[in-house]
Formats: sequence, C-alpha cells, structure tokens
Amino acid sequence: MRTAKPKMNIQGLMLGGLTAGLLINVVEYLIHGVLLDAQWRAAFAALGKTPTGWTTFIPSNFLVGLFGVWVYARFRPHYGPGPKTALRSAFSIWIVFWVIPTMALQPMNLFPNTLLFTTILVGLLDSILAVLFGAWIYRP
Repeated sequence: MRTAKPKMNIQGLMLGGLTAGLLINVVEYLIHGVLLDAQWRAAFAALGKTPTGWTTFIPSNFLVGLFGVWVYARFRPHYGPGPKTALRSAFSIWIVFWVIPTMALQPMNLFPNTLLFTTILVGLLDSILAVLFGAWIYRP
C-alpha cells in the first residue's frame, strides 16, 4: 500500500533555497574573493591565466542553495523536521557539489592542494550554514 507524499511548499522552497544560495554566495565571496584572492591569482598566474568569470558562480550558488533546501524537504518525511535532517541534507550537497568536483581536479595538478582542500572545507561551511538557515525558513 502506498502512502501519499506530503505536498512540498514551493514558495517556502524558493524562499529558503534562494536565501541559502545568498548565504553561499556571501561566504564564497568573503573567503575566495577576499581572503584567498592573492592565492587564487597566483595559482592562475602559474597557469598563464587570469581568473575571470567568477560571477558565473553566483547563479550556480543560488541553484545549490535551492537544491539543498529541496533535499531537506525530501528528507523531512523520512527523518523528521529539524537541524539533524538539515545537516544530512547539507552533507549530501557538500559531497556532490564540492567534494567530488574538487577532488576530480586534484590529480590534474592545476591548483595547489591547499586551495583545493580549502575549497572543500569552505564548501562544508557553506553547505551547513546555508541548508540550516534555508531549512529554518522552509515550512511545508
């Protein structure tokens, strides 16, 4: 016997997800665009390149925020509402959007490992803060 799926609150999903994306963008800018800017410029210079196109990450980060809150909304019926479920959701998006793609760059030796692993750690911070906050906003 199938049970009916709870309805997802699309407005809550959009508000929580876009807020989560905004938080990701702020953290990413502060850490990569301000604190690590010199290291990123040096890494690109070593490749004979200039870092451009950082703004293309802005819409992607909003999509990651939306996806993180969507995962939370999907996990909620199974694990219940609250921070524990939000952390499960955050860990899920962290693996998919930060760990796997960043680790795939490592064997290419394009960027220093310190920058790659910092990116992974910053992604964990982003994911946790964003999904916790987005989940707090989301209401079914």
